[in-house]
Amino acid sequence: MSSWKLWIEDHKLICALLALMLLAVLLGGYFLYGRPALLRSKYKLRYEKEILSSAEEFQLDPYLVCGVIFTESGFRTEAKSSVGALGLMQLMPATGLEEAELLEIEGVTEDSLTDPTLNIRLGCNYLRKLLDEFGTESVALAAYNAGPGRVRQWLKEYGTKEDGSILYIPYPETSKYVGRVQSARGVYERLYPELAGTNGEN
Repeated sequence: MSSWKLWIEDHKLICALLALMLLAVLLGGYFLYGRPALLRSKYKLRYEKEILSSAEEFQLDPYLVCGVIFTESGFRTEAKSSVGALGLMQLMPATGLEEAELLEIEGVTEDSLTDPTLNIRLGCNYLRKLLDEFGTESVALAAYNAGPGRVRQWLKEYGTKEDGSILYIPYPETSKYVGRVQSARGVYERLYPELAGTNGEN
């Protein structure tokens, strides 16, 4: 048996400790550098200036806005749903045009609703209205997905939990949507701490 093999045989405990230390270094490097990089490749951040501007204007958490955009469109400006929702925040044309009228923005057409700056501003205004009406983030998100009329009916039929959230959401898609947005919001908060410098509030 070669000398180095004999040395290993005589120092098994030291070798095991060195192996564990190397593994710890490798894992630490992955979680410090590799995993965030992989997550950033999935949870991309685009239109940062527009998000921060609209979040501040409508007193929203920019991370919540990111969570909605990621869940709705994956940050694809030309995204269009099967029911006709448009743009980054997937606004229905009627909703987008109504919000534009409320904000006194002239010249808005259905085609222009995919413009990132306009879409984010209109979507944030709509989200702010839902938060003001329903008071609880999860309920507002449910309304963003399923429509405020349905959510008002659910609240009437099923009531709320102690935290103000809906006791029961009969649409599995909406229930999953709320969870996906809040999960994505948490990821963006961890990956992009620079967004925390705004004064937006829920």
